[in-house]
Amino acid sequence: METARLWMKTIILMDGLSQMSSVFGETGREAVVGLGSPYFQSREGGAGLLNVTTQLEAATYLHCRVNRLGGKTVSWLKRIGEDKDPHLLTYGRQTYSSDARFQIIHEKPNNWKLQIQFTKRSDEGLYECQVSTNPPLIQYTYIRVVVPTIKIVDERHQKVENQIFYDRGSTIKLKCMVENIVGEQPEYIIWKKGNRMLNYDTERGGISVRTDLLASGAQSRLHIAGATFGDSGNYTCMMGRTAKTQIELQIIPGETAEQVRDVNSSVSRHRALLTPLLLLLLFLLQKPSLA
Repeated sequence: METARLWMKTIILMDGLSQMSSVFGETGREAVVGLGSPYFQSREGGAGLLNVTTQLEAATYLHCRVNRLGGKTVSWLKRIGEDKDPHLLTYGRQTYSSDARFQIIHEKPNNWKLQIQFTKRSDEGLYECQVSTNPPLIQYTYIRVVVPTIKIVDERHQKVENQIFYDRGSTIKLKCMVENIVGEQPEYIIWKKGNRMLNYDTERGGISVRTDLLASGAQSRLHIAGATFGDSGNYTCMMGRTAKTQIELQIIPGETAEQVRDVNSSVSRHRALLTPLLLLLLFLLQKPSLA
């Protein structure tokens, strides 16, 4: 009789623990009830949506840590299009995306990590890590893709739009500025004249490149001593495959390059105003006479 009462107390206690055990998905959906149910490993802040900022063309990793998975399956999906239809990327250890940049990596003990190589702008959006419970347990991650900006400025720190002029014999001083960088710092910045790299140039001589890597970008200075007509041409500054800009450099005799630059700068400032007036004048000249 005593044994029967003890078993009854045990059953009641277990039933009470089962009712008290509620595991919530980080999306705030209804609880999945059960003592041994899967649940997402908690993160600092406990937010239901994880925001990930990544660099264009960088490798991006989305983490999904699931405890007590048991016999359930983890999948990754992306919401695509205006209707945000779910598109299956991975199921268990298998990748179902036709895009080879997507791969599933299972890191023991509990991380189902989605890898995206050479991240594109189109990869930006909402992703789901889903556990096959009933109802499914879902963790959302939003990817924001940052595109670096790059520009070339002269010694007066003015941006070079298309062309820049220097006197023959002068020292060319240009600076390439890369900004809006997230994640790892750029490993290097390359200067090129045409197809020839200038960073370690020994052919011409008198050329030096100095690059400073910063927390959120980089600056690279190009110095060319004793400018000659042969230094005229197209110059490109580039970081990786995504960030690059090109200008045309001209070495001129006679009239000073500083005067030419001032004239070009003035024309650029007034071009927006002059263009509508010129178009109106051309329209009036071409309009047939009513006489």
